[in-house]
Amino acid sequence: MDFEQLRIFISVVEHGSFTRAAESMYISHSTTSRNVSSLEDSLNVKLLSRDSRGIKLTAAGSLLFRQGQLLLQKAEELEKAVNAAGNGEVGELSVASVNLSSSELSRIYSEFVSLYPEIVLGIYHHELSEVFRLVSRKEADFGITFSYALPKDTDSFEFRRVAKERYCVVVSLEHPLAQQKAVRSAQLREENYVGVGEQRSGYTRSLEETILEGKTGGEVFSVPTLESLFLQVRSGNGISLVPYPLAREYGEGCAILELEDVDTRFDVVVFWRKDNENPSIPLFVRLLEKEND
Repeated sequence: MDFEQLRIFISVVEHGSFTRAAESMYISHSTTSRNVSSLEDSLNVKLLSRDSRGIKLTAAGSLLFRQGQLLLQKAEELEKAVNAAGNGEVGELSVASVNLSSSELSRIYSEFVSLYPEIVLGIYHHELSEVFRLVSRKEADFGITFSYALPKDTDSFEFRRVAKERYCVVVSLEHPLAQQKAVRSAQLREENYVGVGEQRSGYTRSLEETILEGKTGGEVFSVPTLESLFLQVRSGNGISLVPYPLAREYGEGCAILELEDVDTRFDVVVFWRKDNENPSIPLFVRLLEKEND
């Protein structure tokens, strides 16, 4: 059974006339009549009878009309679904992200799931040192990280900046510095300092060396995780230098201070492999570029 013949047959029944059906489909009367006759021949059954009052469905024609409408509807739905899948509008998209608070990313995520409800957007938080590895191995489609954490060899990747950020100083709310909005590096050199052990990036270490040069206070206290770092700071056991996005995410109960005399700027970047064939990637990239306009 030919779908086009079925469509013409259904149109004839709906209009009650070969002539009106032909006009609605912009085909000739003879083409309409010939297709209905061919459909009857292929099914070896009479579908319509004609008399002076017009056309009338046979029992077989009535069944084909009802079920044929459903069949065409399902075919249209299937065609739309296949096109959507081919265009990346159905499927899954995974994001490996450092755990940060970002209004820019929140807007992109919200708009993406609103525009493409058939794409499952998975956002998974990882340590800063893990994000690039996961995208590199195609265990995640996108990575969200800080520009200073990227390796030198990135020729196989595309990048988009989503925000400009900087480092800040976090202290407990009871600390004398908590009353200030900003501090200078010299004010930190007599303080106990807390850092996240081996997970600290080279950029973080270089900033610490610059800011804490000539440190005369207590030793640098090394902890295993960011949660541990902020726990120590909240408890008054030390201060720390951290990226603002992490201070916003973890820094409840801490005072967040500007650092006046050292340039600590960096970018929050989204990146992905150039050879990743997930068809949903261009849809997400489109929103990233819109955010940057």
